[in-house]
Amino acid sequence: MGGRSADGSCEWKEAWWEKSDWTGYKELGAEKSGKNVQGDSWWETWQEVLRQDEWSNLARIEKSAQKQAKSGNGAAGWYEKWWEKYNAKGWTEKGAHKYGKLNEQSWWERWGEQYDGRGAVLKWTDKWAETDDGTKWGDKWEERFYSGMGTKQGETWHTSREERWSRTWGEEHFGNGKVHKYGRSTSGETWDAVVEEETYYESDPHYGWADAIGNSSQLLAIESRERPPGVFPDMNFASTSPQFSNPTPPENDDPPIPPPPIPFDE
Repeated sequence: MGGRSADGSCEWKEAWWEKSDWTGYKELGAEKSGKNVQGDSWWETWQEVLRQDEWSNLARIEKSAQKQAKSGNGAAGWYEKWWEKYNAKGWTEKGAHKYGKLNEQSWWERWGEQYDGRGAVLKWTDKWAETDDGTKWGDKWEERFYSGMGTKQGETWHTSREERWSRTWGEEHFGNGKVHKYGRSTSGETWDAVVEEETYYESDPHYGWADAIGNSSQLLAIESRERPPGVFPDMNFASTSPQFSNPTPPENDDPPIPPPPIPFDE
């Protein structure tokens, strides 16, 4: 559905869909867009997918969304993408990419979380910004843990025409109540010590497979299609992963940041 003003200066569009096939693949989705008389425009889409993993044959639920908007004069705009992926054995991945611009300043942010379902966890964040005069600054960190042991490391930095500065740091958690902390900066700071400190991290996501299933009633309610006569899984044992005559759609690569302008029909 959609609409447009008589002179075409204002416009909006909206679409919703459901998909399924005989392999158990199910998909919900929506896409919306619009623009106003000032030339400001916006676009968003989201998807929920239930499918069988090609490698493990485990059921997976994947949720994702993308949103963007920009001003008519091009001085401001923002974009974001986020995703969540779950499988039936507790493996979970979450992440987001964000970008924004306002006049002479731009900023980016990316973060991710991964849980293997057996106690191992990886988390990371990377943020940075810049201005038209060449000044840039940012901060990033990463942590990896398993069975009470792990590492943390990070960096804070800024650059300009006059100077460059950065501070890096790290931690080694041995799982016995002792932590090795170290770091240095370009301004001469340095530290290296082993201290007594408790190690804390979350080995399980606060929102996991059971939650994803419990909040996907509309997705699960989509009816699967009947298998076409004479169509069977392709039993090609030479392949390293299962191949089907009607495969599920491949995953798309991450889009570039910033994204391309929003298209509208003229």
